[in-house]
Amino acid sequence: MTSPFDIPVGNFSGHERQEVWKLKHDPELTEVGPGTPCGEYLRRFWMPVAMTDQVGDLPYRIRILGEDLVLFREKKEGKLGLTHLHCCHRNMSLEFGIVEDGGIRCSYHGWKYGLDGTILETPCEPPASQVKKKACLGAYPVIEYKGLAFTYMGPAAQRPPFPVMDTFDEEGDELVPYLITSPCNWLQVMENAWDPFHVVYLHTLAVRSQFIDAFAEMPMIEFHESAAGDFYTNVRRVGDFVWIRVHDHMLPSFTQNGGHFPVPDRSRYFGRGGLTRWITPVDDTHTMVIAWRHFRDPEFNDDPRGLTDKSQVGFGKTDFYGQGPDRTYEQRQRDPGDYDAWVSQGPINVHARENLSFTDRGVAKVRRMLRNAIRALQNGVAPAQPSDHYTGVIPTYAGDTVLRIGPQEGRDDGALLKEISHDVARIYRSGDHLAGAERRAFIVKALQDYEAGWA
Repeated sequence: MTSPFDIPVGNFSGHERQEVWKLKHDPELTEVGPGTPCGEYLRRFWMPVAMTDQVGDLPYRIRILGEDLVLFREKKEGKLGLTHLHCCHRNMSLEFGIVEDGGIRCSYHGWKYGLDGTILETPCEPPASQVKKKACLGAYPVIEYKGLAFTYMGPAAQRPPFPVMDTFDEEGDELVPYLITSPCNWLQVMENAWDPFHVVYLHTLAVRSQFIDAFAEMPMIEFHESAAGDFYTNVRRVGDFVWIRVHDHMLPSFTQNGGHFPVPDRSRYFGRGGLTRWITPVDDTHTMVIAWRHFRDPEFNDDPRGLTDKSQVGFGKTDFYGQGPDRTYEQRQRDPGDYDAWVSQGPINVHARENLSFTDRGVAKVRRMLRNAIRALQNGVAPAQPSDHYTGVIPTYAGDTVLRIGPQEGRDDGALLKEISHDVARIYRSGDHLAGAERRAFIVKALQDYEAGWA
């Protein structure tokens, strides 16, 4: 009979490892406020900051990159403005301002500001007052596009073109925006997308299949470069089919996934992704996921079983599991999702406590890329932009291709899958000189010819 006081034999080293609680976060990659190295880097890019239907006839207070701001829609032309929160006269919050034609007016003393922060009127000042020429309210440009409000918060003289990806405007594709906040640092949310191996366990083997059973198969991951960024091929064998799943990544926080509920049971050529997503830091310990879900015509549908649901996509919610705090704590414990993985790392993950391994090479890669880019900016080198190599629409690759290529006698199947992944990546890139339907037809034909070559 065992005693309740018997201690299991083992290496109980909690006391010897107390130093982990003294380790600090990595400020170079995680701190985003004004003047910080990472914050200055992030401010060099266009980023979404709100869903436009959040902005009604009243000012809408938001916080982005540690700055308190107000977003409003001026009344004359309905254009969006984004300014510093506090009136530059006596610091009353413009969340209580009066939205008017061409701008916003502080309700304290009536100072009116244009969309660019210029002081238009100072009704309480004497006519000879020169304050309008001396002062200005901080403001940022806004682009409203398909339900999202994008801004650029860097130096005005270095503002890059707004990057338009090919997935932003495809025939037969409806973009439905959503926004979900997380109480943690931006990096641990962003780098989740650079970790394809978590899909095998967290989403499939841990409790149940949250998406599809085929995700339980350990994938072969290969990283590839393109003119605008990186993408990876995520390759699995499913019987006589080879399933090549592609995800796009562009610094600092843009990602596009493959389809959410594909069924790899037939040949499929250059199917496009189900999600276009940005991670926008609110401050060091709060983050927004802002994204479009893609809902396509049946011909290009990545949801043959009808598991997607547009009605569940919007502010604070989306139609796939585990992306927000929309479950009870017990439910999250019993069946955790992505949100629980990144939030439970703490307000700011302490990298010094980690032990990265082979399956973390995507995470290690993006941290290295970010660190190099942040340091380059500190040395006066402007960050690479997705639009640097394209004057028009930027080609992307995310989605699913399924090819009927069975195991080859006398060949190691792992080596075969690696070869196929690189061949498919090459085929995808070979269409970059084309656009729209012409590019799609070119890539589909090349994939069909490639598949036929293995018959």
